[in-house]
Amino acid sequence: MNNKTGKNTVAAYIEKLLGLAWYLGIVFGVLLIGGQIYLMIASPAWLGETMKLQIETSGLVFSFTEGFSAPEAGTLFIFQFALVVPLLAMGLLIIFQLKKIFTTITEGSPFSMENSKRIRVIGWTIIAASAIKALLGFLLGLYFSTLINLPGLDLTANIRLQDFAGVFAGIIILALAEVFQHGARLQEESNLTV
Repeated sequence: MNNKTGKNTVAAYIEKLLGLAWYLGIVFGVLLIGGQIYLMIASPAWLGETMKLQIETSGLVFSFTEGFSAPEAGTLFIFQFALVVPLLAMGLLIIFQLKKIFTTITEGSPFSMENSKRIRVIGWTIIAASAIKALLGFLLGLYFSTLINLPGLDLTANIRLQDFAGVFAGIIILALAEVFQHGARLQEESNLTV
């Protein structure tokens, strides 16, 4: 019988990659947050006089070198922090849950109630991250629309349906969690009858 579990499977390699991604994510987060804090404390004028405002959309980049008020360093820092920290934490949570799932796959017991719960956590985290990103993007749009003052240009912040694409992905993952829960029940019944 060919055993598809163990140390030399694709699942085992993915588990190792997720472990590496987990630690790299933590290092990246610490460096990013530490760097932002350092820039704010050591030199709040790091924005400088040559600052330009750049707005990127799909297929188009707007760069403003004049006609806008430079954002206050503290406010810009708060927006960056509010956007980066929760999304980084949620990304690390998803990586951690995936690593645990791949550990059970490597061990040969993927259909467990714990994995169903882990998949559910991933689904809800993706839904929350999508909503937070859309809300913070809207608030950032509101803030930056007050900074730009060019004749004939009217900027308005909005939330688009595509900003919530992660919600649909999260719902699909929640459905997958239900499938895993059903599989876990069947596995428990099978273990009791054998």
